[in-house]
Amino acid sequence: MGRRASTQAIAIPGLELQRAKRYSRIRLGLFAVSTGFGVARSIWLADGRRSRRLREAVSQVLPDQRLNRPVYIAAVAGLSWLTSLPLSFLGGHVVESRFGLTKQSAGGWLGDAMKGLGLGLALQVPLTAGAFAIIRRRPGDWWLVISAIAVPLTVLASNLAPVLILPLFNRFEPIADNALADRVRRLADRAGVPIADVFRMDMSRQSEKPNAFFTGLAGSKRIVLGDTLLDRFDPAEIDGVVAHELGHQVHGDMWRFIALGSVTGFASAYMVYRAMPHVIRNTRHRTGINEIGDEAALPLLGVVMSGLGLLAGPLLAAFSRAIERRTDRFALELTENGDAYASAMEKLAALSLADPEPPRPVVLLLASHPPIVERIAAARAFAGRGRHA
Repeated sequence: MGRRASTQAIAIPGLELQRAKRYSRIRLGLFAVSTGFGVARSIWLADGRRSRRLREAVSQVLPDQRLNRPVYIAAVAGLSWLTSLPLSFLGGHVVESRFGLTKQSAGGWLGDAMKGLGLGLALQVPLTAGAFAIIRRRPGDWWLVISAIAVPLTVLASNLAPVLILPLFNRFEPIADNALADRVRRLADRAGVPIADVFRMDMSRQSEKPNAFFTGLAGSKRIVLGDTLLDRFDPAEIDGVVAHELGHQVHGDMWRFIALGSVTGFASAYMVYRAMPHVIRNTRHRTGINEIGDEAALPLLGVVMSGLGLLAGPLLAAFSRAIERRTDRFALELTENGDAYASAMEKLAALSLADPEPPRPVVLLLASHPPIVERIAAARAFAGRGRHA
């Protein structure tokens, strides 16, 4: 009764509630199917000595281990990408097109997917090959070494990916509205986050969903505003969105996520270290795999790590929701405009077809942000306090 009342109490202009809920259910179903399919594929590949035979076939063609090891890893990654392509296309293009959330052509989507495959292989193959080399050379503490190396690599990727990778998919240019750019800079100055530039990104190339984010390091930070945001939100609403992103910068949230990810990474690596000998011993009659340092164990590792990822997911989601609530409060206090922030959240929900109040288990297990009705209610309560002060 309470849930229904809260949904009715906050009407979101422009949001077709039943359509949004149907979209959310489809996305959730696709996530479940995709996750299950990925685990099943890894089990299938490991079972019946398929991974073992593929590893041996690559070794026969390329006897040099410096070549056959990365080629095998690339083959497994390519097979995973290819077998996931139908589901990826269904979720990433067909469903989004059906609900009017993308204007990208099927060819455009496939082109981006191919770029993603190329980048993924360029990063995944050497990193995975390096990890297996560490496992073979440091059998007693490989989990500690790999986890320690992963920390600076994560920091590097978090800072460089928006600068080096995103331009391969989208176009960036300084926003033409000088008045809006000055307004954004003044807001950033008030937050104590000086920015070098305000950029426009053609997000509508892939999606109609509005967004904004920061790129760059200290002294060269840039705020990137999607054209989907600039073309549909008024300046006061854009203030709210920018203030939210500024809150993440002020509180150092990227570093908080990296720290939590590092802790969970160390814990997960240790659990893999403890579990894999038992997994290999109990499955070797079906897999032909005798040691974790053999690249043929990659599918088995994938199964174990998928299980650990599902266990860690709710913890990471809860942490993210807490961060987002605090950042919402920061944005409200910085802009002192709860009405505009509520309006921005309403537009965000309508344009993204967000389920305003998803089922509680979905929120607890998966949601990185609080339900949109909660965020709107908080903004309206803030506005009400201001009016009655």
